[in-house]
Formats: sequence, structure tokens, C-alpha cells
Amino acid sequence: MTRIKLITLVLLGLLTACSIQISDSRATPSVPVALTPNNIPQTANVTPTLLPPAWAYLNLSGHLVFTQGKLGIGKLDLATGAISSVFVPPTNGWLIGATTSPDGQTMALAYAPPPPEGKVQLGYTDLYLMPTDGSALPAPRLERTQVAESYFSPIWSPDGKYLYYVHFAGLPDTLTPPPELPYKYTLERLPDPTSTDTHPEVILESAIWPAISPDGTKLAYAAVDLANYQNDLYLANADGSGALSLLPPGTFQAIDSPLFSPDGSAIIFSAVGEGPQSEAEGSSLSWLDRLLGVQVASAHNVPSDWWRVSVAGGPPERLTKIYDTGLYGDFAPDGQYIAYLSVNGLYVMTPDGKEITSLLNMQVIGTLEWVP
Repeated sequence: MTRIKLITLVLLGLLTACSIQISDSRATPSVPVALTPNNIPQTANVTPTLLPPAWAYLNLSGHLVFTQGKLGIGKLDLATGAISSVFVPPTNGWLIGATTSPDGQTMALAYAPPPPEGKVQLGYTDLYLMPTDGSALPAPRLERTQVAESYFSPIWSPDGKYLYYVHFAGLPDTLTPPPELPYKYTLERLPDPTSTDTHPEVILESAIWPAISPDGTKLAYAAVDLANYQNDLYLANADGSGALSLLPPGTFQAIDSPLFSPDGSAIIFSAVGEGPQSEAEGSSLSWLDRLLGVQVASAHNVPSDWWRVSVAGGPPERLTKIYDTGLYGDFAPDGQYIAYLSVNGLYVMTPDGKEITSLLNMQVIGTLEWVP
């Protein structure tokens, strides 16, 4: 297999795992005012009545902030059901991730501005910062220096002192000995992110999908072996030291989207397969999935479910049997529910995976967070 073909295959697997869905022909619906449940057609003789959302009986509060590619950042008010737009990229812009700082003032974006006229939007993103109220346009914080380079999966440390992210970049052809693969993924963090005087710190090699524990001391991530398209769930200290595997290698065909429970005792994650019994029971993946290698590129690419494992180790516990794709979730501030998105919409469920309730029946591809 040539290098070009190999790079193309991996990018289709891993970059699309981070919601870079440039080639997806299924258009993501926008969030115009017409989608708001409270919009009632008005006539001259009728006084509009604001109806509560269908999920009002759950007594949810706060907002869900979600990204959706070329349509930017939407915000769902869980109390009223109203949807608003935080940022809409210019034509041919692309946004795959957004995360709000702990003080609620700044959003970090994985954003690809429109390319020069006549060029194709490839979906390689830079890191941008913008006010959470949308009062100013995104400003670049870390920009690419190569064509095939990308910064994505940004998350803040709970104290706001660091911004963690994944960096994809090619390697120079002049390396001796030549690398097995001409590219790499590194998990990095940026101290004091809003200052322009700080520089990135590389904390882990071949790592993607970072998540920080609520107390800021631990880091969960997917360790990825690009040579055999395998990724596994790992736990480390916040600076990347002391890394250890939480599950035996190959427990799942793919894992991604980890998040810590509010007390930091467990990690919830998206995974493909039936868990430790999958080898005995047989894989649920088709022969075509196996042939293309997508079963280990990311849990985003094939039907997946939510699982939980203790940070102390032990067997994983299956939370759902939804077999959905593009899963990405976040806990409510009070820890009573988990909100998650998929290619089929926005949902909430209890932390044990029960009482799954649909919030929006629309395709959302990207990231999600639950803010006050």
C-alpha cells in the first residue's frame, strides 16, 4: 500500500472519528427558529401560548451546547426548549468541536475557516478562542503550518489553567531512519490558554479523545496504534505520566468519547462490540467493515454503545443497547443525567443508561457539553 493510500485510509477513519464528515452527503439540519418547540403560528385573533418542551417532566435545567459542522454552534435551553445560535461559520467554514472554559467566559473551537477562493475545504482545523456570548468572532490561538495538519478535541482543565487537545501532523521525509508511518498524533496541552505568551506541551504520543477528571488530576484517553488500527482506553495523571491500560487490549473493536463520572470514580465511554464476551459470541460487524478496517478506527464510525468502567479497573459494564453512531456525551452539572448526541439527534439518559429520552430529532455531528 502506498503512503498516499495509507494516509487517506487513516484520515478517513480517525479524522472522521472526530466529526470531520466532509464527504457525508446527509446534510446536517440547521437550527433555525422554526425548530423551537415554543414557536406557535400566530394569527390576528390568537394570542400565542408558550408550550413546555416534551421533556418538561424531567425538570432539566441549563443548556446543551453542540456543534454541527458548517452550521456552527447551537444552544438548546433545556427548561424552555428554545434553540439559539452561538456562532455560524462563514460559507465554506467548518467547525467540529467547542468547549466552554470553567468560568463560562471563553469557548475554544476546533475550527477551519473558509479556504482561499477556488480551494476545497478539507476539514483540517485550527484552535480558535471566542467569547461564549458570541460578541466577537473567533480569534486563532494555534494555527496549522502544514496542509495535512489539524488541532482538534479541545477540552479545558477544571481550573481553566490548561487547554488540552489532539494534534495531528505529518513527519518530514528526511528523518533517519524513516518512520514506519509518515504522520503522528500527539496529545498536548496549552498553559494559560488565553495568553499569547504560552506554548504547547506535548504530554502523550499516539493518544486521542482526551477527558479530564473533575478534580483535574487524571486524564482518560484512547491510546491508538496506527500500525494495526487498534485503540484502547487508558488512564494517566493530568501531565501524561503514569499511564496504564484500564481494559485488556482488544476488549473492544474500538473505543472513544470517554467522560468521567462526577465523582471521578468511573469512566463512561463509547465502544464497538459486545465487550469481553465478543470473541466467544462473534463480532457484530459485517465482513465489509472488517475489510475496510473501520471497526478499529473509531467507535464513531460503526454502531456503538455506552459502557462504564471503574478507574480502579475491572470488567466494563454495558449501559445501553442502542447501536448508534457518532456518540458524544456530557454529564449534567448536578450529575443526575447524561446528555449525548448521535447522528440521530440529542438525548438524555440516567447515568445507568436507562430512561433514554429524545430531545431533538435531528442529525448532530460533533461535540456536546452541558452548561448552566
